[in-house]
Amino acid sequence: MKKTLLLSFSLITIILTSCHSTKFTHSGNVNSRLNLMKGKWLLNRIDAPLGVRYDLNEIVVKEFRSMFGDRFLVINTTSGILTPDNISNNPSKAVLSDIKNGTGYDFLINISVKIIADEIQILELGGRDISADNKGEVIVDIYDLNLLEKSYSHSVTGKVYATKNSQDVVFTKTTKMIIISGFEKIIKKIKRNQIED
Repeated sequence: MKKTLLLSFSLITIILTSCHSTKFTHSGNVNSRLNLMKGKWLLNRIDAPLGVRYDLNEIVVKEFRSMFGDRFLVINTTSGILTPDNISNNPSKAVLSDIKNGTGYDFLINISVKIIADEIQILELGGRDISADNKGEVIVDIYDLNLLEKSYSHSVTGKVYATKNSQDVVFTKTTKMIIISGFEKIIKKIKRNQIED
């Protein structure tokens, strides 16, 4: 019993002292307020590497469905709406007008992801010969299809860093985990700053 307790305590101590914290930086119009109670919302295809896109897409769709209910659709999974093929992350007014005319929706949500560095595994044993980091960025842009302009832009960059020979055991967030956490931070900020009717 004492050995089990001592072993458990030792493992918890190693895990807590080996964790590297992630630093997040916000940019864009972070404190802008959106009225989430009005309008119909359309999600464009998420621009992300395949390894991130699937997991992030599940989280994104779940979050926006809970916020907008039946006022929310995903572009590439819905038949019967007319949209241009391959909508870019920075659509022109003409493209925004085509989306508005083809769908009748009020807002377009664009999400893009950048993997900047992916050098550390979630768990590494043994000292490192060189410094390394995991760094990713997620950007959420919202376009008002009635005004044909971008009405909201928020970017979060997350980074975790392991120095050379920092520790024998290293626990970190993967770049995919950093990106998902960044998106969750954006959603939290949107909800906190929403306009109440």
